Amino acid sequence: MVGVAAVDATNSDGLTVAIVGAECAGKTTLTQSLAEYYRAPWIPEYARTYLQQPTYTPADVRAIARGQHAAEAAAAGAPLLFADTDLVVIKVWWNVRFGGADPWVDTALADTLARRRRRAYLLAIPDIPWVADALRENPDDRPALHERYRRLLQSLGVDFVEIGGSHTDRRTRAIEAVDAWINR
Repeated sequence: MVGVAAVDATNSDGLTVAIVGAECAGKTTLTQSLAEYYRAPWIPEYARTYLQQPTYTPADVRAIARGQHAAEAAAAGAPLLFADTDLVVIKVWWNVRFGGADPWVDTALADTLARRRRRAYLLAIPDIPWVADALRENPDDRPALHERYRRLLQSLGVDFVEIGGSHTDRRTRAIEAVDAWINR
């Protein structure tokens, strides 16, 4: 059965579900699958369209953060929206690559979480095989990155569910989580 977004008066301000996690953890596949299942829009990972090579500067990551944030804001009128990464990913990426934090990313993330629109996270477990591509950097430290994401989501106090296993298992678990968030 197709899960047409059951976002109604109990969820009048809408729901954004961001899929986050380490590289090559199945985020894009899961995001697309959920958007199709719920017949809802999804925001692709902005870095994939911005970066053409694996070398970049802090200014590039800041531009990616702004682009990802703007794309999501432009679609925020949808009752249900899926985001293939968000500022949580960029916050972790910045810290790992450059150390510390970026003030714009931190402020924009805090503002996003303070909005009336509900937000929840699916944290993709990196338990699927690594597939190299020109923009991926971290084949060996995915478990450590996963822990960073878990700790950050916990510290932010947001709703999140970890999703792992086969594509079918991930999709089933994600649908259960999204249905619970919609019906809250």
